[in-house]
Amino acid sequence: MTNDLPGARRRSPRVPVHLSGSLSGRSRRAVTIADVSLTGCLVRCDSLLDHGAILDLTTELDGEPFAAKVRVTGASVDGAPASTSDGRCLAGLDFLSLPPLQAARLRRFIEQERQRKRGADPIPE
Repeated sequence: MTNDLPGARRRSPRVPVHLSGSLSGRSRRAVTIADVSLTGCLVRCDSLLDHGAILDLTTELDGEPFAAKVRVTGASVDGAPASTSDGRCLAGLDFLSLPPLQAARLRRFIEQERQRKRGADPIPE
């Protein structure tokens, strides 16, 4: 029960995050954003998303609202039956034509997260 996640063909590096958000189309569903890049993100949700579906993603970046139109590029179940309701489904999302202001905010957020995560790494002796 899987639609292949395109992990082998990443166009830009992803940064691990833990952000609450929502996807809306015909209905609204809560998601957790697990990683993000300039071209897309990986989300956890309670049910499989349809491959190719175009949805609206909303979340917050540094306390400010962020919204993007996304396309589902792949979906899979993360080690549990598809009927679970505990965020075990994964979906890869591509951002579709981000407005310049949103793209700039996303770029700043990703750079800040990279710097923050580098600062958290222990310095080798």
